[in-house]
Amino acid sequence: MSLSNKRLMKWREPKIKGILTPKNILIVFGLILIVSIPFGFLGGNGKFSVSICLLALGFMSLASIGFLIQPLCPGTLIQLREDMIVRGLRGTNSQRSAYKDIDCINFYRDCSHSWNGSRLVVNIHQRSIEGPNFTSFIIIMKKDVIVDGIRQFSNASLRSVQQFSVPDDVNLEQVLQILRDRGIKVVEPTLPS
Repeated sequence: MSLSNKRLMKWREPKIKGILTPKNILIVFGLILIVSIPFGFLGGNGKFSVSICLLALGFMSLASIGFLIQPLCPGTLIQLREDMIVRGLRGTNSQRSAYKDIDCINFYRDCSHSWNGSRLVVNIHQRSIEGPNFTSFIIIMKKDVIVDGIRQFSNASLRSVQQFSVPDDVNLEQVLQILRDRGIKVVEPTLPS
């Protein structure tokens, strides 16, 4: 293993509560049932075939199991390596940001998630009693441009890490020190009162 691949620190991001609700579960099972009925007609040459309908229902139910198991799985893996930040598992789905391509990182302490209707909101400087509470890091790449307060991503940053979260049980000061040791400008912006 070369020095450039050395992992300095790793953790899992906190899971978002409230995605799996009884209403969402009923919607998924209702859609499975509604979609499986036409397969019964398609497989029976104009006549309804119960066996084809049940087969389609079984295959679509397997997909819903993935939907139901997802909240039980651990959060996304974050790794601070010697030369980059990696978000996700190794392979094609991971996002990577080399330290040399990062302009600065903004971080916000004491964050929590909440739902405003059907929209997920990150509450900055508002701890939740139920948890999870975390520190949110927003990465600004050197090629990103901010226009009217909205960040415009460059093509090079599409597969890069845009943000990550550090749960309360991870040593935040150690994370900050690793980033600063790599020459990253780490800023805690002050919010307007």
